[in-house]
Amino acid sequence: MLKRIGLIGASCRAMAASLVRGGFTVSAADMFADYDLGQIGEVKSLRSYPWSARRWLRKTNVDAWCYTGGLENYPRFIEHLASEKRLLGNSPTTLRMVRDPFWLADLAKRHGFGFPESHRIHDPAYDPINPQPSDQWLLKPYRSAGGLNIERVSTLPTLAHRFYLQRKLPGVPMSVVVLSTTQGCQIVGVSRLHVGTEFGAPLPYLYAGAVSLCEPSKSSLEPIVRAIDEEAGMIGLWGIDFLQSDHPTLLEVNPRWTATMALHERMRENALMPCHVQACLQSEFELRDPFALWSSGARIVYASQRIEFTHQMFRNIQDAFSLTEASYLSNPMVGDIPMPRTTIEIGSPVCTLYVDSKSEEAAEAELQKKQRLLETIIYARN
Repeated sequence: MLKRIGLIGASCRAMAASLVRGGFTVSAADMFADYDLGQIGEVKSLRSYPWSARRWLRKTNVDAWCYTGGLENYPRFIEHLASEKRLLGNSPTTLRMVRDPFWLADLAKRHGFGFPESHRIHDPAYDPINPQPSDQWLLKPYRSAGGLNIERVSTLPTLAHRFYLQRKLPGVPMSVVVLSTTQGCQIVGVSRLHVGTEFGAPLPYLYAGAVSLCEPSKSSLEPIVRAIDEEAGMIGLWGIDFLQSDHPTLLEVNPRWTATMALHERMRENALMPCHVQACLQSEFELRDPFALWSSGARIVYASQRIEFTHQMFRNIQDAFSLTEASYLSNPMVGDIPMPRTTIEIGSPVCTLYVDSKSEEAAEAELQKKQRLLETIIYARN
């Protein structure tokens, strides 16, 4: 029986809390090693992320392990890690498919759903700079997470094998959370994404948060989700990003725990990560329906100036957001809290705010209010 789970990723806090709520203990190798993650389980900050994770996993007493954001871009490395301890998540074979935009383009064509026109750099049959206007095209890295390093085309990169070109399309950025088992898949929830400088992110396509939809329409999404699930052999929790206009257009697949999953837990009695574990073990479980059709929101607050995060700032955040030992595990109002004496550079994430409201509009308004409160604390002495 699995009791202790290892976690590897850029930010493991929400995933760790979900597991502990479900009765597991956790040990995490995390890029930030934030204060509240340390209150949930054992945590190690890796000096050379992610490459030092293999040594950490080999030496750490865990029964199995999961990965989260960023690691899905390294299927060969995940293969090495899976040789050390049991992997609970999508296999390297699956990752190679769903993280390939040209595999997704072919899938979309065969199943009749939307996917943006995409090209390899220096495609002899296509030149995006001349005569096409460059503002119609995005330069996207093959290895990316959260919209990092996506930009409009101005010049073609020297390292062409690391990037591809994708047509920029209109629409509202959205995400779907999916749970797959060997018997099929189900949509857990849908969110509207907050992306770019409009929401305080330092880069134009960087993820800044989301609000969950109270009563989303799933019918147009189900054929897309089902096609990916069946052809790539998905297992456990995963998500997709898409653009919503007249119809959904798939953008990418996130084959692991995603940031919006924490929102869909806030209105449920049972945590999501234990369901992920049971799905990977091919065990029976019940995913209960939400107990309230509310909207939950999240906002990553990025530093607009250099911050020396002090003990006083930490205490003020505790007081302002009613942080208790119990709240680190269940529906916190703030998460990913830095350790006191941490230096936070301009453009780096400070923490994540959460709200629960009766509508998406009310959630977005409450996030803005909470962000203003946080900023009065972190910039009071800067």
